[in-house]
Amino acid sequence: MNAKKILIIAMIINLLTVNLPVFSFGHKTPALIDYKKEYINQEWWERFDDPVLTGYIMQAAEKNHDIKINSLKVLEGNEKVKEAFGKQLPSLSIEPTAFRRRYSGNLPMGPYTFPSYTQNNIMMPLNVNYELDIWGKNRTNTKIVKKQFEAIKYQEKAEFISLTSSVASVYFNILNIDKQIQIQKQLVDIRKEILDLMTENYNYGLASSTEITLAEKSYTEALSDFDNLQKSQNTLLNELSVLLGSSSDNSMSLQRNSLDKIELLDDLPKTITTQIIDKRPDILKAEAELQAAALDVKLAKKAFFPSINLTGVAGFNAHSMSSLFDWPSFIIAGTAGIVQPIFSGGQNKARLKMRKYKYEQLIENYQKTILTSVQEINDSLVSIKFDTNRNNNNLKRIKLEESNLQNINYKYEAGAISYLDTLQHKETLLVTQKDQCQSKTDCLIDSISLYKSVGGANIIDFGNKNL
Repeated sequence: MNAKKILIIAMIINLLTVNLPVFSFGHKTPALIDYKKEYINQEWWERFDDPVLTGYIMQAAEKNHDIKINSLKVLEGNEKVKEAFGKQLPSLSIEPTAFRRRYSGNLPMGPYTFPSYTQNNIMMPLNVNYELDIWGKNRTNTKIVKKQFEAIKYQEKAEFISLTSSVASVYFNILNIDKQIQIQKQLVDIRKEILDLMTENYNYGLASSTEITLAEKSYTEALSDFDNLQKSQNTLLNELSVLLGSSSDNSMSLQRNSLDKIELLDDLPKTITTQIIDKRPDILKAEAELQAAALDVKLAKKAFFPSINLTGVAGFNAHSMSSLFDWPSFIIAGTAGIVQPIFSGGQNKARLKMRKYKYEQLIENYQKTILTSVQEINDSLVSIKFDTNRNNNNLKRIKLEESNLQNINYKYEAGAISYLDTLQHKETLLVTQKDQCQSKTDCLIDSISLYKSVGGANIIDFGNKNL
């Protein structure tokens, strides 16, 4: 076999091995790259000055399974764009065939009768197919897939923002529960002490059975509240573990800060410019879907135009392998065809109407998304305003109760009131402290809601104009 034949065989083998599917089990999701870090807006979370929270947010962004799923969807969408672009190019395929056939000797052809014989046929054709994209059908389809890919990336950004918001909200609620459990323990002890003193007074005829019943009721309620807080603590820690992409078996050992060390953000804007809505990923996603739907309508219109297909075949055809690649065995052929739809039962017309209706649906969805975005931002601003006022009032209440308790202690030391009276005022102070823990947590959650409602953007830069 000469060098020319060897070269041709090598080219054929190369064509047969190009773009063969490769299965990679255990595929690893790409690491958290720079543009995904921008999704999180780490600078915003660092304003809470809590390294534990920042660490959990970064851990969730890398290990959360929903995030990994969305990252894989982005990779899938990117390959769909490549596939769509590939349809704009000619397709090449090689179809080697070989057969051996024996013909009957009892089939006369006119006055002649040929004896039976056997024939070999070996073919090595290279097929070329190309749809002449005069009307731009394939180009339009590629544009549609690209817009769909944009929507997938905006959805990924939305998932990042939602995840970080969920992690922070759960984390702050855990800090709130931790603090309330500490207060509730003191409250249980105080109410138990009140119950014991009431019981002792009752034995000496200084308290009624009604007072005993009320004290026991308060103590029982405190125990029940303590159990509910522990239940909530376990549930929230399990939820945080799953958000971090880890098992909940050791959730109780998760590190966390103290609610007392978390400072509220005091520079949040009271009004926000409307420009910030343009940065919300759900708005950008709705725009991309709307643009894809508009292109889809154009593509449906182009289905009424004829399709022009070019095909070609080049290769070798011989009766044996030894002569397959000889020049006399070379064959070549080419054809061109045009297909004009005439009647398809109204399918093309129905498809065009469906695409138009879909486009109109997405217009309504886009407008609805804008209205919802404005509502969410305004709701967050309102919540921040009133919850901040409530928290400030609770702080004032605590100072007043502490001052009052100090006066009560002076009276107790002077013998003006009983020890039971001091316990009841301590109880009131602890209840007020619990209220303030909740109001502070509500303010923290409100700031997270505002972060989420503006699409994870830097809020301070947009705090100029009311929506």
